[in-house]
Amino acid sequence: MKTSLIKLLIVPVLIFSCSNNSELENIDETITSNENKKVLLIRSEEPNQDNSYYEEDLYIFYLENTIVKQHKLKEDLLLKIEQGEEELIEKLEALQKSIEKNQQTLKFFRIRPRVPGLPPPPVPCPKKITSCRIPLSSYNFIVTNKDLKGILVKIKTKEGEVISYNKELFPAENFEGLPTIRLEKKDYSGDVTLSITKFSPVHEREITYDINATID
Repeated sequence: MKTSLIKLLIVPVLIFSCSNNSELENIDETITSNENKKVLLIRSEEPNQDNSYYEEDLYIFYLENTIVKQHKLKEDLLLKIEQGEEELIEKLEALQKSIEKNQQTLKFFRIRPRVPGLPPPPVPCPKKITSCRIPLSSYNFIVTNKDLKGILVKIKTKEGEVISYNKELFPAENFEGLPTIRLEKKDYSGDVTLSITKFSPVHEREITYDINATID
């Protein structure tokens, strides 16, 4: 009888003990899950390899596309001049000077020493294709060179409406404190133009360039 009574007393204690351990484990798992989500959220809000572009890479992308367009225009002008439109010779000469200038600039930025650990450049357009667009959906930051004296980034719709106006810089911890700008996209979806204005210490002048982009 005593043995049976002891067993009856022990069983609820064991059940209660097991039940409590299970609840604690569930609480711990929930806390861990929430903490992991917070860490992932924080990481997604910080500039990193997956959500950032380096501004000089964007400029190289622009120059490459511009030179391709200029060569196509040059071919068209040469054809028209051969057909007798000699008044276009002056325009052709100016275009050739612009091509050479852009090629020199492109060469400079291609051989310019690159800071280790920067985000990868955008995928180049296929050969002789200039209508491709860089993705912006998952890209929220543009990292800049430490010597850049100022930058303004606008995102415009196909109709020319400015949906984002960004100029505030902050140091990106993941990129050795390089000045970085956050892109605000206001939940817009569709084809856009990424318009960048910067004061280049290399050329000691303001440069503005546009890149075709898309937000899914």
